[in-house]
Amino acid sequence: MIRDILMYMDRTYVESTKNLHVHAMGLSLWRDHFYKVESQEFIESCDCGDYLKKAEKRLSEEIDRVGHYLDAKTEDKITSVVEKEMIANHMQRLVHMENSDLVNILLNDKYEDSGRMYSLFRRVTNCLATDPVEFVQRLLDERDKYDKIISIAFGNDKTFQNALNFSFQYFINLNARFPPEFISLFVDDKLWKGLKGVVDVDVEIVLDKVIMMFRYLQEKDVFEKYYKQHLAKRLLSGKTVSDDAERSLIN
Repeated sequence: MIRDILMYMDRTYVESTKNLHVHAMGLSLWRDHFYKVESQEFIESCDCGDYLKKAEKRLSEEIDRVGHYLDAKTEDKITSVVEKEMIANHMQRLVHMENSDLVNILLNDKYEDSGRMYSLFRRVTNCLATDPVEFVQRLLDERDKYDKIISIAFGNDKTFQNALNFSFQYFINLNARFPPEFISLFVDDKLWKGLKGVVDVDVEIVLDKVIMMFRYLQEKDVFEKYYKQHLAKRLLSGKTVSDDAERSLIN
């Protein structure tokens, strides 16, 4: 009887609503559950680098299956499940994973891991672009954190400082577009509304950090293009926190 009901649904309801057929829906639900459970097992037992390798492997396997057995049109639907369950749902934990987080990866020159993280994260729609201001702020917070560690624990040893500088520069320039635009949006947020009511010293601290990031950029002209656009809007609207701050950045 159940079989008859499902067959009837396939012939009538599914066709009229353009939903998945019952069998396909069952496979989809199974795949969702499988990757949800497996990703949880991996995240609990692996460090960041190993987890990224497993996620990359699963994506590759699903793409191969589509190429061998399935309609090419199904690839996006299938890979989106892996991307959601194995990448998007665990991004924050991967970036901040104890002893193997992003900055640890960069400090230890694990370029394959950092490249793998970037390529996987960018597969998740707009994951790198949901909040440019928060992206830059978190990057600066991580920089402050490791600057403090090097200062307190390693006496500002030049070897550690150079390693951090190199890794920071490498990460910022992984994508030619995002950092220049994001840094400009960060400046726009701080000089337009983010620093209202604070003292000049705080403004100076933020600007020093922005200038530090600017020095690391390889695409400085791209930043300047975005900065000029945002500056023009601030000046035309009269909504800038500090004229002195604007002048210091221009100079």
